[in-house]
Amino acid sequence: MAYLVSARNLPRLIERYGYALSVKRLWNFSKVLASMGVSWVVRRPVVWGRPFMMMVEPTNFCNLKCPLCPSGNGQMERPRGNMDLERYRRLIDEIKDHVMLLMLWNQGEPFINKGFLEMVRYAREHRIPVMTSTNGHFVRTLDQALDIVDSGLSEMIISLDGVDQETYETYRVGGSLQAVLDGTRLIAEAKKQRGSVTPLVNLQFIVFRHNEGDLERAEELSRQLHADKFLIKTAQVYDQHDAATFLPEQELFRRYEEATDPADEALHADESTDDGLRVKGQPKTGCKVLWYSSMVNWNGDVAPCCFDKDVDFGMGDPFNGRTFGKIWKDAPYMEFRQRILDDRRSVDMCRNCSEGYRGMFSLVKELTGS
Repeated sequence: MAYLVSARNLPRLIERYGYALSVKRLWNFSKVLASMGVSWVVRRPVVWGRPFMMMVEPTNFCNLKCPLCPSGNGQMERPRGNMDLERYRRLIDEIKDHVMLLMLWNQGEPFINKGFLEMVRYAREHRIPVMTSTNGHFVRTLDQALDIVDSGLSEMIISLDGVDQETYETYRVGGSLQAVLDGTRLIAEAKKQRGSVTPLVNLQFIVFRHNEGDLERAEELSRQLHADKFLIKTAQVYDQHDAATFLPEQELFRRYEEATDPADEALHADESTDDGLRVKGQPKTGCKVLWYSSMVNWNGDVAPCCFDKDVDFGMGDPFNGRTFGKIWKDAPYMEFRQRILDDRRSVDMCRNCSEGYRGMFSLVKELTGS
């Protein structure tokens, strides 16, 4: 999420999504930034305005079995399902005057929800740019690709974690690289037929031990597929076994650092996850996401962010008699903000979070001038 809100990318974002700007949204944006600054000074949560970015989960079902994904590896404990379209519309109706970017994904494959494109269309009717992230297996015909282009989807991240089937399916278990390539080509053809620059296609390559030698070939493949961006992302792991199996050899592409000796490990124990992982250069206190973004899961459960995979820190349900605005400023949210302001390391999921850390989380390479 960090690359979306960086000052360096602001001019390009304004160029692409200037249509989303309005007096109400800009005023809300200003209030959020101001309250964030005040909160950092007084060291207590001051919250003005509403989030200007929102993540909404269409579904937490997935067709793949990726070993580091709670949805794919079967470790997710919360119920599974698809977001109801009418409930989604009610949510959009409430947040439409504040949100400047909607991210329609979380755990699961968004296109499994049969109402996904209608969700996109409804948000776009209210001039809200919409991004999604997909494993790329649900664009099988040109008509499907044309429907995606016609929906008004602004950007789509497509996972491309290998340049041959053997490497690809090491992580994307149950997936077909050819299906991803064919679907990406269909999107490019649909954009050409419609004369549309959207959705911008971002091919994302998560760097693992088994694919780190394929980076240059993956970037070249992205160009051949007429992608707009090539995203290089570091992997999140949850324990030492996964770290040894999946983290790449190249230090640049590892978001974790290792203790060099037992004394160093003991010294930084409070910075490590319960499984001894330590994110490089992570801030000790505070998290700006708690002021400018929020996460609404398929069943309405509000979580502070997408790192709360099982909604261990549930804030409420806007589909069950309470508005999102009430939840945003209610006691559970404010108490969680205070906890993170005091000591971000007191929450295990936050110790394994890349937000605000001073290493490489995601490197964006623009391939076109779109």
